[in-house]
Amino acid sequence: MELKFDPENPVYTHVINIDLVNQALDELEKEKVVGVDIESTSLDPHDTVILTVQIGTPVKSFLFDARQLKLGEIPRFKKFLEDNKIIKILHNGKFDYKHIKQNLNIEVANIYDTMLTEVVLNMGIGRGYYSLKELAGKYAGVDLQKAIRETFENMTPSTRLNESQLKYSAVDTLILFPVFDEQLKKLKKDDLVNIAKLEFAVTRVVGDMELRGVHIDIKKWKEIIKNTSAKRDGIAKMFQKEIRPFFKSNTIDLFGNIGDCININSQAQLMDLFNNKMHLSLPSTSDGILELVNNPIAKMLRDYRGYEKLVSAFGENLISKINKKTGRIHPEFNQLGTSTGRFSCNNPNFQQIPRQSEDAPFRACFTPEPGNKLVTTDYSTMEMRIMADLSGDQSLISAFQKGVDVHSHTAALMFGLDLSPNFAKDHPQERFAAKSINFGLMYGRGSNSLARQIGVSSEKGKEYLDTYFKLYPGVRRFLDKVAKEAVKNGWSTTPAGRKRWYIKPDKDDPDYQRKIGSIERQAKNHPIQGTNADATKYALVFLQEKIKEQGFDASPVLTVHDEVVCEVKEDQAEEWAKIQSKEMCRAGELFIKKVPVECKPFVADLWEH
Repeated sequence: MELKFDPENPVYTHVINIDLVNQALDELEKEKVVGVDIESTSLDPHDTVILTVQIGTPVKSFLFDARQLKLGEIPRFKKFLEDNKIIKILHNGKFDYKHIKQNLNIEVANIYDTMLTEVVLNMGIGRGYYSLKELAGKYAGVDLQKAIRETFENMTPSTRLNESQLKYSAVDTLILFPVFDEQLKKLKKDDLVNIAKLEFAVTRVVGDMELRGVHIDIKKWKEIIKNTSAKRDGIAKMFQKEIRPFFKSNTIDLFGNIGDCININSQAQLMDLFNNKMHLSLPSTSDGILELVNNPIAKMLRDYRGYEKLVSAFGENLISKINKKTGRIHPEFNQLGTSTGRFSCNNPNFQQIPRQSEDAPFRACFTPEPGNKLVTTDYSTMEMRIMADLSGDQSLISAFQKGVDVHSHTAALMFGLDLSPNFAKDHPQERFAAKSINFGLMYGRGSNSLARQIGVSSEKGKEYLDTYFKLYPGVRRFLDKVAKEAVKNGWSTTPAGRKRWYIKPDKDDPDYQRKIGSIERQAKNHPIQGTNADATKYALVFLQEKIKEQGFDASPVLTVHDEVVCEVKEDQAEEWAKIQSKEMCRAGELFIKKVPVECKPFVADLWEH
C-alpha cells in the first residue's frame, strides 16, 4: 500500500492559539472524514490532563494543544467534533470519547472505531482487543513506535512538547486512514457495515455509562462480606469435622485445638481424600464432577467454594475500585466481549454479581444517590422468544402468544400433565427438566449433558429430548439447519447480520469430529444469543436518544446480558420507567415478529432482582 504521508516525517501543525485554531478548522471542515486521537497523562478520565487533541486529514495532522487552549470553550471546535455529518476515525474510541467529554464537555459524534471494526471482522476467530500498532502493521505495513507514549504520563501543565512527541501524535491520526480504507472494503465484502454502525453508536452510550459509574452502599457491602465469610468459615469447619474419621492422627496446636486435616483449597490433598480415603474415584474436584456425586462431603466442598468465590470476587477488592473523586465505581464494559456480540465487564466484573438472594444480597448494595431512583428492565425469556421466532415452530410460538409460562407449557406437554395456574409449584421437577432442555438446546447441549443436569440416566435424557423434538419439530429443523450451514459456510449470522466465524478442520485431522461438533454447538447458540445482544444494543441507543430528546435527568449505569439499569431523578422515575420498557420492546421487535416481546420495569432504591 502506498501511503499518503511519511511516517518518519509527518506533516503537522502544532495549534497553540486561536488564529491557528481557525486556520486548522478552515481546512478540516472541508473533509468528510477525519482522524481523531488524544494524548493525556492518565487512563482515568476523572483524573487526567489532556495534553493534545489531534485531528488529521489523510496527509496532515493538527495538534490542538489543550493546555494552551481552552478547547471546550471554543464553540467552533466543539461544533466540529459534535458534527454528525463528519466521520471521526478513532482507535478504541470509547477511551478518547470519555476523556474529551469529561474534560472538555464535548461529545464526539459519528465515530468510526478501527479497534471495534477489527473485532467485528474477526468474531469467533480473533480477539476482543487489537492495538493500533497491530493494525498499522497489518493494513499499512508501518511499524509504529509506541515507546514515546510513556513520556506523556509525567508531563505537567508547563512541560513543553518536544518534536518526537509531536511527530508521534501526528502519526497516530495519519495512520488511521489506510486502516480505515482497508477495513471498510472488508466490512462491505462481508456485509457487516450495519453491525459496525451499531457498535459505533453503542460506543458513545457505553462511554457515558462508564463515566457515570455506579453508586455502592459500602457499609451494607461490608456487612454482607462479613456474613458471607462467616458462612464460608463455618462450612470449612464442618468439612474438617466430617473428614476427620478418614485420618488416623490429627495435629494439635499450642492451645490444644485440633488442626485441619487437609488444606481445603489444595487440589492434590482433596484428590487424595476423595480417591484414596473415600474411594470415590473422581477424575477431578471440579464443580461439574462434584455435582454428580451424591455425598454430603462433596456437597459441603461445593457450598464452601460457593461462599469463597463470593468473598474473593466481591470482597474488599471491589470496594478498592471506588473512584476517590466521584465516590462511584466505574467498571469497563466491553461491548464485544464475547464471540456472540454480548457485553462482558471487568475492573470489576459486575456481570458476576449473582441474582438477589438471601445468601448473596449484593444487588441491594447498588443504590442510587439521594434524590434518584434506579429503573431496571430486562427482557422476559428473551432467548426462548428468539428461538421460537427464528425457528417458526408453531407450538412454541402459540405458547408465547397465549402468554403462558413456556417452561410449564413444555413440561405439561412432555409429561402429559394439566397446565394448571400453579403448575410451577405443583410440578417443580418436571418444569426444571423442561427448562433445562429449553435453555440447553440453545447452547448446543446434547442428551448426555442434559441428563446429568436433570439428574436422570443417559437413556432417559435421550428419551426426554426425542419427546421434546416431537413437540417442537420446528426447533429441531432450525438448530440442524444453522449447524450445517455454519460448517458449510464457515460462519453463522444473526438476522441483523452479525457474523461469527469458524475455522473448519481438515478432513484428515484426527480431532475432526470433535471440532465439527464444537462448530455446530456454537452455531446453534450464536443466532439466538447474538440476536439478544443486538436487541440490547439497539435498546441502549434508543434510550440514550430519548434521554437527549426529552431532557430526562437519567443515564444508563449498568447492562448485564439482556438487562439495563438506569439512574433517574426521583420525580422522573415513573415516567422514565414506561419509556425504558417501551424502547427496549421496540428494539426487540426489530427482530422478533411472531411472538410478543416483554420487558417489565422496576423502580426502586436498589438494583431490582
